[in-house]
Amino acid sequence: MPPEAYRAAKASAADQKSGPVPFFAAGISSVLHPKNPFAPTLHFNYRYFETDAPKDTPGAPRQWWFGGGTDLTPAYIFEEDIKHFHSIQKRACDKFDPSFYPRFKKWCDDYFFIKHRSERRGLGGIFFDDLNDYDQEMLLSFATECADSVVPAYIPILEKRKDTPFNENHKAWQQLRRGRYVEFNLVYDRGTTFGLKTGGRIESILMSLPLTARWEYDHKPEEGSEEWKLLDACMNPKEWI
Repeated sequence: MPPEAYRAAKASAADQKSGPVPFFAAGISSVLHPKNPFAPTLHFNYRYFETDAPKDTPGAPRQWWFGGGTDLTPAYIFEEDIKHFHSIQKRACDKFDPSFYPRFKKWCDDYFFIKHRSERRGLGGIFFDDLNDYDQEMLLSFATECADSVVPAYIPILEKRKDTPFNENHKAWQQLRRGRYVEFNLVYDRGTTFGLKTGGRIESILMSLPLTARWEYDHKPEEGSEEWKLLDACMNPKEWI
């Protein structure tokens, strides 16, 4: 991969590479954007990277790291759903290290921050990157546990909300929030940057985008409304459990 792709792949910019870097990557990435405004969007991605030494520094040590996370992006808040989702993330983390959930929950809130809006993309979950300070097999087991937790974290919420009646106003708000999803993924997401800089399949790289989205000039939901509560939670991350 070219140096700029390496910088996109690594959360830390401390070790810059001057030339092309041989690499290996394996992972799974999935995004679900339900039609119903009361059913939240889900994103999860778990990945493993190895890089060899650049050609101009033979003999340098090989580097490896794990990254990934699972996060929820609703248009409307059902507190029991958010608590359920976060409790499943915490349960997966606690099997390996009790410090993981609070650490990776904050990392998720910080990573999915839309700077030009001063708000988060959604209501978080867990996120980590450059993880290589534990045994390699332990981290593989951890990433696998997190991926295995996606279905029990999300499907009960989806089953509960997918058939909820909704009107045009609910749909319009969902589409505005999906506009935020587009903004984050195209402007800030490192995975998007990495994919485009390594010459990947463009449609695969952009598969995380919703089919439709909406923008409305200077839109502000009425204070105290359900829409306002969602926006407030995106601007002021909460501890859900």
